[in-house]
Amino acid sequence: MNILDTLIWLVNFPATHAYEMVFLGAFSSFGLIGLALRKGPRRSRLAELRAERGQAPTDVPAAARIAAALQSWFFRLLSLVVLSGLAIAIASLVFGPITRAYIHNNGEQALATQTDGLSNAVQFVAEDGETYTLSLPFFSPPTYPDRDAFISSGGQLVVRYLPGHPQAYVVDTSESVDSWGEPIGE
Repeated sequence: MNILDTLIWLVNFPATHAYEMVFLGAFSSFGLIGLALRKGPRRSRLAELRAERGQAPTDVPAAARIAAALQSWFFRLLSLVVLSGLAIAIASLVFGPITRAYIHNNGEQALATQTDGLSNAVQFVAEDGETYTLSLPFFSPPTYPDRDAFISSGGQLVVRYLPGHPQAYVVDTSESVDSWGEPIGE
């Protein structure tokens, strides 16, 4: 398995679901950063009052300090992942899905159809014989080389996907045909 293909596969989700990732990243990053920057273990207000009055020990157990440090590092890592997804999503909204050129140049070609029940999904059979039904996002569609191509239902779609990760795909607009028989990318 190619490491670069795996990295592109991971980056492809926030790139093709850009609007969702912008909202997710914008609203959750502040809380995650707040949890990541929290210092030391938290004690309840009752435990703090007891410690102030001398009714309970004031020292914090070592296990609680270790758990608080691990929790802080976990939220730092999680906030880094969410902020990375936010940056990828913003770049994909501005420039189109940033992974599409790599997938188009290094991917395998397959004939796809739009599913009957879902107009925002494509279905294709990969070279391993597995049938994949994947979403086709409306706001940031994975199309290449024409990034602004409109994909209507009923046409013949040609997709290119990464062989090890068929979930990362692009619609090849130079070879796909719409329902009127004209190339999509024109």
